[in-house]
Amino acid sequence: MRLTSYIIVASFFALFLSSCITQQSYQELETVRDYYKAEAEAVDSISLANQELVDINRELELELKQTVRELEELAVANNSLTRNYEEILEKYNRIVRQNESELTTYSYEKISLQEQLASQQTALDKKEEDLATLEYELYQKENRLKAVEYDYNALEGGISERDQKIKELQELLNLTEGSMDELRAKVSGILRGFSDSDLTVKEDNGRIYVSLSQNLLYPSGSDRLDPKGSSALRKLSSVLSNTKDVDIVVEGHTDSDGASGANWDLSVRRATAVVKALTSFGLDPKRITAAGRGEHTPVTSNATSRGKSQNRRTEIILSPKLDELYNLLNR
Repeated sequence: MRLTSYIIVASFFALFLSSCITQQSYQELETVRDYYKAEAEAVDSISLANQELVDINRELELELKQTVRELEELAVANNSLTRNYEEILEKYNRIVRQNESELTTYSYEKISLQEQLASQQTALDKKEEDLATLEYELYQKENRLKAVEYDYNALEGGISERDQKIKELQELLNLTEGSMDELRAKVSGILRGFSDSDLTVKEDNGRIYVSLSQNLLYPSGSDRLDPKGSSALRKLSSVLSNTKDVDIVVEGHTDSDGASGANWDLSVRRATAVVKALTSFGLDPKRITAAGRGEHTPVTSNATSRGKSQNRRTEIILSPKLDELYNLLNR
């Protein structure tokens, strides 16, 4: 098409160029030539566009054929799926019909099971509540047990400490008892020359009682010491001076004759006279205590002369010092 246009235009110009034309005519011919040349190019462009459309159309036809084939295949597949769906639907409906009675039975069984489950859940809740109560009680008992164990351990430690303290106390008491037995033997030995009616030595509750009668120490109604009594006190003082761990209490006693107040005063003066004598023989005054008991602590009845004679006495009470015992107890 494009080549034909060029041939036509060229022939036209050749015809005109072969004849004699004016300059103006020539220019007009060029204008016409350019116009037809532009038209020819436009025709060629349209021809190319048309050819492209033809190619596109051919491709579209091929795609359309392919789409038609696919649609036909889809139609076949759809028919197959439809048949399958109908078969499955029929089977489903048949199963539904078959299971209607079973569903009814299942409903009753479900209700029964739900009731049983609710009952079991109630029982389980009750058991859980009981378990929580038991756990709390167990927790309290464990706390009490820990407290008891703590108290037991403390008590065990205290018992162990107490046993040790008791052991030490017993050892100290044994030593003290041995010392007092030794002291009683010494006192009895040094005062052996006096008669039992005038002087007795005995031990009671860990203490040594040296009882001196009025006849040995004083004239009747007096607090002045006789020489024989002073001799006994001197001998006793010699033993006690070498025994530092003993406390000494001197108690004066009378019978019930006379006024009670006078007897009390007499017992105090006699006890004081014995203390003065002992200290004059070298005993430390800090170790001695004087006390008057009057007629109020008799050793026997005052109804007879013999009883009165026994009650008129001065007792020197020797007690072990218990400072170490007290310190041990308070430790």
